Amino acid sequence: MAPDTPSTRRLQPGQAAAIWGVVAVAWAVFLLPPFFGAVGFALGGYAWWRGERRGRWIMLAAVLATIVGIAIGYLPDWFVSN
Repeated sequence: MAPDTPSTRRLQPGQAAAIWGVVAVAWAVFLLPPFFGAVGFALGGYAWWRGERRGRWIMLAAVLATIVGIAIGYLPDWFVSN
């Protein structure tokens, strides 16, 4: 068996930050949008800086998720409650 099989590959530089950035962006829609949006944006920027091409898309998603999360927060109570 070759030493560089897919099961033993490590994450490339920036991939871990990209994964955590996606998680933060997903949280930003529903929970503390300014905080998690900024964390997602920073992690996406770090991933992009480390060479992960998807970091740019994570940064864009962080901005959009922050806007959507804040907009959901401003919806009237009769619209979002049971």
